[in-house]
Amino acid sequence: MPDNFFEKHEFSMGMFAAGIAVIMFIMFGGGMASLLVVLSMQQLLGEFTSKELVSYVGILELIMNFCIVVPNVLILRGKPRAAKVNQINIYFQLICYSLLSLTFEHQYKWVFLSFVIFPLLANWLMVSAKYQAFLAYHEALRKDPIGFRRSLAKKMFE
Repeated sequence: MPDNFFEKHEFSMGMFAAGIAVIMFIMFGGGMASLLVVLSMQQLLGEFTSKELVSYVGILELIMNFCIVVPNVLILRGKPRAAKVNQINIYFQLICYSLLSLTFEHQYKWVFLSFVIFPLLANWLMVSAKYQAFLAYHEALRKDPIGFRRSLAKKMFE
């Protein structure tokens, strides 16, 4: 398996940057989507007190962070199938932004909705070869850690 990784993927720092960027873009997009969902609920249901507003945003942020952190920890533990949860999260964010564009009636609606770029960038990076190499790296590292590290050292010192 370690040799297959080096045959199929290019080992570079860009693959780590792509993996970290996907996580960051999903988190930024999810954070803004959570806030906008609560603000949209406020417009539909009436004004919330500041305590209610903070608690609703906090609860949604915790749920969103849990849905982001757990799959990415699984990815780092060598389970690349967890990337599908990230993809589902991105689609959920895009659906939220689409619905919010219809219901949100704030004066700065388009400024807030410009944050849709984060899930779009995350989606674009997830289909890139660098992100696929990131997934394959962690999978190969967890399947045979000693053999992979030897292959990596051999590759680096050639």
